[in-house]
Amino acid sequence: MRTPALLGAGAAALLVAAAAPAALAQTQQQRALGTHSQTGSPPPTDPAAPAAGLGSAASRGDALAAARFVRTAAMSDLYEMEASRLAEQRSETAEVKRFAQHMLRDYQKTTGELKAVLPQLQGVSASQVPTSLDQQHQALMQQLQAAQGAEFDRLFARQQVQSHQTAVGLFRAYAQSGDDARLKQWASQTLPSLEGHLRNAQQLQRGTQG
Repeated sequence: MRTPALLGAGAAALLVAAAAPAALAQTQQQRALGTHSQTGSPPPTDPAAPAAGLGSAASRGDALAAARFVRTAAMSDLYEMEASRLAEQRSETAEVKRFAQHMLRDYQKTTGELKAVLPQLQGVSASQVPTSLDQQHQALMQQLQAAQGAEFDRLFARQQVQSHQTAVGLFRAYAQSGDDARLKQWASQTLPSLEGHLRNAQQLQRGTQG
């Protein structure tokens, strides 16, 4: 992500009930990543489409708290880095590996920037920033760890599309109605890069469907 970013780019909604494995995987992924559909239909391809809940908050004019924004962005960073490391190791496809390496570089950089900016934020402390994955993101990682070969590539690409759709919604919502002027400006500046990541993830998904 070629921005002066201070936070993580890829955000994910923090939303496993017992069910059959296939149904459980789909439900976990939809809840964790904030998908727009519960029917199994393909996610929207419009990079501007806001994530459920976060985008609607902005449309209502509700202020999004800096602490919530930072926690969500930091959790997204952790998930993106772990998923990308796994993709580097597990995938046998050069395109998937390149995408994963790009994501890993971006999120390592922005994680360091986030740590540096925390002391300048009102109402946000280092103790509020997650240092390990929550249950929902752990479930997504377990799905990836269980997949092999072409199945892994398809699942990784699908998760990346959905996580970046959620991140676009989060950053747009905060840019419109966040409660910290510094973070609002940064969210607005970072949004185009997130949309670029989403387009790349959608292209990757198309390439892994064959």
